Amino acid sequence: MICIQVNTIHIMRKLDISNSLAMSVFLASKSQERLAELEMKKQLGLTPSQWKIILALNISDGLTQKELADKIYVDGSTLVPILDKMEQNGLIERRADSKDRRINRIFLTSKSESTVDSIILIVLQLRKMIYRGLTEDQINSARKTLDVMTSNSDEMISFFKTSEQVIP
Repeated sequence: MICIQVNTIHIMRKLDISNSLAMSVFLASKSQERLAELEMKKQLGLTPSQWKIILALNISDGLTQKELADKIYVDGSTLVPILDKMEQNGLIERRADSKDRRINRIFLTSKSESTVDSIILIVLQLRKMIYRGLTEDQINSARKTLDVMTSNSDEMISFFKTSEQVIP
């Protein structure tokens, strides 16, 4: 239950999350993320942020710290100490941007590049376990539904970021 104080009177309202598709998606996502984090730590000794950074840079090496933070959904200030530790451990290299020396670009090192295949293999093995009992059609249908939800959310984020309007 959620308790909302209005003019010193407490109004109790129930928010039914058991029938919320968004909550089901969130819980499934967090559960899969925790499973991946456990395996990455156990098999490769990588923290959650480290393996996500390595995968993001594998897709697009040389990102700025801001771009990288956006890709892995963390705040830029949170990323700095993680990158510091990764740099100390020889997993990434920071280089000044050739056009703007105030900007650091982040690159994988040969040490971290050697873990990419292992990270991908773990993700694929886990995906196979998680999708157990689902048909290809069910997986594709779920993906299409989630793509529409994501697109709608992104559209509304853009709208509300640039508007004074609130949700009606």
